[in-house]
Amino acid sequence: MPLAAKAELAEIQRPLREAVRRFVALIVDDSPTQRRILRMSLAKWNFDVIEAVSGAEALEVVRTQQVDFVISDWVMPGMSGPELCQAIRAQRTDRYVYFILLTSKSHKGEVAAGLDAGADDFLSKPMNPGVMHARLRAGERLLAMQDDLMQKNRRITSTLDRLIKAQERIDHDLRAAARFQQSLIPQQQATCGPFSIGRIYQPHMHVGGDLIGYFPISEGRIAAYAIDVSGHGVSSGLLTARLSNLFTEQNRDENIAFRPDGKGGHIMRDLPDIMGELNCRMQDDTDQYFTMVLADINASNGLVRFCQAGHPNPAIIRGDGSIGFVGAGGPPVGLLPEVEFETEVVHLAPGERLMLYSDGITECESPCGTMLDEEGLVRIMTASTAETESGVLEDILGAMTDFTCMDKFDDDVSALMLTMPAA
Repeated sequence: MPLAAKAELAEIQRPLREAVRRFVALIVDDSPTQRRILRMSLAKWNFDVIEAVSGAEALEVVRTQQVDFVISDWVMPGMSGPELCQAIRAQRTDRYVYFILLTSKSHKGEVAAGLDAGADDFLSKPMNPGVMHARLRAGERLLAMQDDLMQKNRRITSTLDRLIKAQERIDHDLRAAARFQQSLIPQQQATCGPFSIGRIYQPHMHVGGDLIGYFPISEGRIAAYAIDVSGHGVSSGLLTARLSNLFTEQNRDENIAFRPDGKGGHIMRDLPDIMGELNCRMQDDTDQYFTMVLADINASNGLVRFCQAGHPNPAIIRGDGSIGFVGAGGPPVGLLPEVEFETEVVHLAPGERLMLYSDGITECESPCGTMLDEEGLVRIMTASTAETESGVLEDILGAMTDFTCMDKFDDDVSALMLTMPAA
């Protein structure tokens, strides 16, 4: 390239370089002649230049202004160059100052002392402009990397702040969702018609995928259900909220368990029909599935009809204190299309109890990895001396805490227990 073209290109590029970064250099020397020589070279190399005649004056400049380079003479009245360097390094600042010592000293011990004071580079007098320029460019590269790192740190900090605020909003929303979900669960100890009912519910996360509930069918007859949605968290919680609306007590027109009787009223649908309808809806609307037990409990004859869809086997506490489990499993709801659900029947005498529960109870693990299983649940229930249903369930929860050595379990935990009243 011809020299004229190179010069023209350099003139075009020079403003671009200036726009990117102009470094500030502080010259510290008690010699006006030395300061003038350095200033001329630095101005030619596109530096903004500040001068100081002593170490004390230079230290004040660094305290009050942004300085990128300090080029200091070693020997000066008052504060020496190495002492100035030590004082600058002792200041707390988020910017690094590149320090170059100028001296006629050449002894290796003196050079080492200067570098040990914190200097980045060491140049001998008389100064060679080419060497000085090369050393400054090396310092520019280091400071440019520092600028880039600081910008990245600022972006990381800003992003982290936004993430923290977003997490706070999410936590607030999840706490609100947890309060709403808790409102869907019946009171810990309640009655429905002649039935006395207790429950426990402890989600693994803010929002759980378990749902337990009951609603009246007719005089002396109620329906009770326990549901465990696949997965954890918000998506599971949203499905439980939707399912709770399908079993609403307030409006039988919206309750999937009822159909019009043609006389302005409603009658209970057959249990397999209800489960089949739920299965169809799950196939159409979502890729989730859930396990479930839905029971129709009649106080007049002590009969309990129930459909089981992959949920743990209901537990029966007999009048003699023995505990057994009933059920044959069945397929989960929503996992496969066109499956059939079967109705099973058991009889409860007055005072005997039925418990529906999630697998978070029987599948909880001890620290050594042993599951509680049905046998462990029987031991806990047998040892309980509580009189109320909720008392027995609280004993179960406490025993689980002892068994797992954890206050927070690895899965949602829910259970519902009711007592068959006298006819």
